[in-house]
Amino acid sequence: MKRQIPKLRKIPSALAFALLFSICSCQVSPTRVYESNSPKAKNQVELQIDEKTIFVDARPAFEYSVSHLNGAIPLRPEDFTQREAPFLGLLDLDLFSLTRHLARLGIAPDSKVVVVGRGPEGKGEEGRVAWTLRYLGVNNTRYASMAYFTKPLTASEAPPRLNAVIWKPELDSSLQISRDELLQEMKKSESLPVAEKAVLIDVRSSEQYLHSQATSSQLNPINVPWTEFLSFKGLPNTEIKTKLEAIGIKTSRKVILISDQGIESALVTLVLKDLGYSRATNMSGGYLELNSKKF
Repeated sequence: MKRQIPKLRKIPSALAFALLFSICSCQVSPTRVYESNSPKAKNQVELQIDEKTIFVDARPAFEYSVSHLNGAIPLRPEDFTQREAPFLGLLDLDLFSLTRHLARLGIAPDSKVVVVGRGPEGKGEEGRVAWTLRYLGVNNTRYASMAYFTKPLTASEAPPRLNAVIWKPELDSSLQISRDELLQEMKKSESLPVAEKAVLIDVRSSEQYLHSQATSSQLNPINVPWTEFLSFKGLPNTEIKTKLEAIGIKTSRKVILISDQGIESALVTLVLKDLGYSRATNMSGGYLELNSKKF
C-alpha cells in the first residue's frame, strides 16, 4: 500500500517543514533491516534483531540456494552429527572441531544468532541447529520460520565473515540426556508420586506414534506432535503451556523429549525451556539409538 502524504498547502508552514524533515530522515537508512512479517499474537515474544545479529539458515541446500535472508549462513543438523546409524542423531564426538568451525564462520559464544527454517512446514531443522549452538555455549540463539520475515531475500552466497577467536565448547548439559540416563530416569520415576515423575513426550506425528507404538510402549510416553509447540511463524506457541499444565505437566516437572533422530525433539526442548520448563531435555539419539539394543 502506498503511503499517502497530506498536501502541504493545507498544513501550516512550520508543521509542513517538520513533516518533510521526518519523511526525509526515514528514507535515509544505512542499516540492514529485517522486518517481522508476524502479527503480534497474545503473549508472543518477538525476536530482537539488530545489525550484530547473525542469521543461520537450516533449510535444505536447494531451498537455501533459491532464496535466503541476505548474509545468512547455511548450516544444517547433519553438519554437527555422527554419520553412521544408530548414532545419526548424536553430536560429533569432537565437539572442539564443531566450535572451531563455528568460529571460522564468525560465530562466538557471545554472538546473537537467529536460526531460520520452515517452521511447522519443515522437520524442525532450525530447532536442532539452534539447540546445538546453545548446547555448545552460544546462549543467545533463537529460532524462527522464514515466514516470520519480509524481504530482503537473495540467491547469492553469504560473503565471508570475519573469523571469531577460536573457542572451546562450554556445554549446557541440561539440554541433553543419554540413552542410559533416560532409562534410569524412567525406572526411578516408577516409585515417585505422579507430580514428581519424569514425563516422556514423543513429539512425532500422531501417525508415526501409532504405527510404531510397539517400540516405545515399555516407556509409556505421551504423544504431543512437535508442530503444536510452534506458532505459524515458528516461534513458541504460548498456548501449549496451558494445555500441558492442564494435564499435570507443570514447569517444575522433568520433561524428556524424544523423536526419531532427536531433531524435532530438540526444537521442542528449546520451546519448553523458553516457556519456563527449566528441566526440559532432549534424547538426542532419538528412537534410532534407543531401539538399537534391548532395554
